[in-house]
Amino acid sequence: MLSVSLTVRLSGQELANNSGALFLLFPVGAQAVAMGQTAATLDGRGEAAFWNPAGLATLEHSEFALNTASLAAGATHALTAYYPSHGFGVLGGAVYLVDYGDLERTDSADNTVARIAPRNIEFLASYATELGGSVALGINYKLVEFVVDCSGDCSGFPNGHGVTHAVDVGGQFTVGPAGALHVAVAVKNVGFKLQVNNRDQADPLPARLVVGAAYRILLPGAAGLAHAERLDLKVAADVDSPWGSYGDSEMRVGIDVGYQGVTTGSIGVDLARAFLTGSDLVAQNPTFFSFRVVF
Repeated sequence: MLSVSLTVRLSGQELANNSGALFLLFPVGAQAVAMGQTAATLDGRGEAAFWNPAGLATLEHSEFALNTASLAAGATHALTAYYPSHGFGVLGGAVYLVDYGDLERTDSADNTVARIAPRNIEFLASYATELGGSVALGINYKLVEFVVDCSGDCSGFPNGHGVTHAVDVGGQFTVGPAGALHVAVAVKNVGFKLQVNNRDQADPLPARLVVGAAYRILLPGAAGLAHAERLDLKVAADVDSPWGSYGDSEMRVGIDVGYQGVTTGSIGVDLARAFLTGSDLVAQNPTFFSFRVVF
């Protein structure tokens, strides 16, 4: 599959405003990144839980996946497991870790006297279902933790630990012949403030409203090529806006050219590399890796 993506990021101010909960805005999954993070309409795979839980409703088989990336903030790892049940919907969950690495604390002589290890952990429980074949709904419950461990001379820098709760709610709708037009809406990270030290220093969660659409076009095929083995073109766009919190709106556009009819068995590997400038969220040209097992 060949993917060409364009991302327009209008602001990176979130980094300066919210260090404990900002990780909820980090991108997860190679497929979503390859489409320029236009993932409100992403469906049929576990990484959709991080973008719009309604996309889980179209999972046809049980899936276990690992998604990793190296961002400017640190290494990220997400494990997902989802199980479709005919007539009931899709159930599952995910564990997401952002490891910011070890930070050194030095004395007046520039000797290392302590090491500080901050990290974020997110636990997701998800449910999604289809209604009538053209409407999908999904919801996430999130347990969010921010942990700061300190070893060595930690005087004046006590260990920190904050916990909060949040939900995501989303819907997806298909319109037209063969569902060519895909429309989606999601409200994400709606919950309580993340309090680590005291109430005055509690960080609000970066709640977002995302509206997106994708249109798939079946390209003309060569003579004798079966209908199921054709190139298709997918164009998608998302508008991501703050939901009662700080931050500015973002617009994202993605283009994907794929070949229908290729099957790879029960194992899938996706790689994506983002070419972004002016973004504080990711390192220069980071690589995203996803490994999926379908059973």
